[in-house]
Amino acid sequence: MNDKITLFHVKGHNGFRCQKQINRIRFFKDFYGTEQQCKAQAKLWWDDIKKRYSDNWDGTKTWDFFKTKWEEWAKSSSKAKDPMAERTIKEYKWAFAQAERLIRPLRYLADLTLENLRRARGVQAEEAAKKGQDNYGPNKFVTCMRTSLTWAMEQGYMRDMPINNFHTLPTAEVKVKTQSIREIEMLLKYGKTKERVVVLLGFDCGCRPEEMANMLVEKIDLENLFADISPNFADERRGIHYWHPKCHKSRQIRLTERLKEEIIRLNPKGPYLITNQYGEPYSQQGFSVMYCKFVKRINEEIRRNEKDPIKITGTCKTLRKDYSTSRQGQGATIEETGKSMGHAGEEVTLEHYTNQNTPEMRQQERERLKKLDKFIVPLKY
Repeated sequence: MNDKITLFHVKGHNGFRCQKQINRIRFFKDFYGTEQQCKAQAKLWWDDIKKRYSDNWDGTKTWDFFKTKWEEWAKSSSKAKDPMAERTIKEYKWAFAQAERLIRPLRYLADLTLENLRRARGVQAEEAAKKGQDNYGPNKFVTCMRTSLTWAMEQGYMRDMPINNFHTLPTAEVKVKTQSIREIEMLLKYGKTKERVVVLLGFDCGCRPEEMANMLVEKIDLENLFADISPNFADERRGIHYWHPKCHKSRQIRLTERLKEEIIRLNPKGPYLITNQYGEPYSQQGFSVMYCKFVKRINEEIRRNEKDPIKITGTCKTLRKDYSTSRQGQGATIEETGKSMGHAGEEVTLEHYTNQNTPEMRQQERERLKKLDKFIVPLKY
């Protein structure tokens, strides 16, 4: 490493330029003033670069090295993946792409300062505001970068930084969208056997789309109407595998008689309950595409055959919200519903999975208020 400061003129430039190189990566900066003044400024600039990248000369702490090592770890069969939290590998890759787009140059992990991360978050928030969107995207970037860089610091790939001071932005109140009972009935009326199984797994059992796509037949007990949502420890690449962020949240689900009839009618041959036309399990994206095509076909059937047509707009995950709202509308408590869905707390169930404005939920609220009548304080007047 050569510390000699050499200045040279650039055509059409009034000052001087200094150029240095580290591991074939070129750094340069223009300075203004006399040659002696520019040399002093260039020396300070070079000292600052050496200080920032003093632990990066061997190339083991570059941004590309970190991404490679992180993906190797994320795809490994390790049981303890606390830093992964609630995000998928695809979402982390999206966050890394945003960092590369908005933080330049991004050659070393030392380039990821709190100031640069906050600036990138601000740009994303402005872009979302112009599109009329909420801060979901910027907040996804924050959580992915915060957890992945925490892992990088634990591995010794970068110096410690107060990453917990990199906060998410406020978001608007969540409006939970659910489907009416008639919409569910239309999905079941015009759906094929496999599609009816998917609808009932969501509406009757509260399954996540990823859990439906990866459910193994061997974990279904039709006789006692139970099924296990858990990783397959015999072969971790089967069942609820590594790309599913909730794979560590094992639980049991209760099947219904109508779902049992549909599963018997489906008669799955392979290890997976839901498969494509080739008998293979769906990928995360493939399952979503399959359900969207199903809803589109059902809407065409409704327009063609129903006297009072409606349009179904819900996604596969909406069925999980329908499960929460309908169960509470029939008298189940928030605690019971949340535990059956695998939620860590009641707040998640109430804020993100319960529509408080359905007739059933309003009636339940009235019943709870009626119970308070016996506590009215008597007055004499």
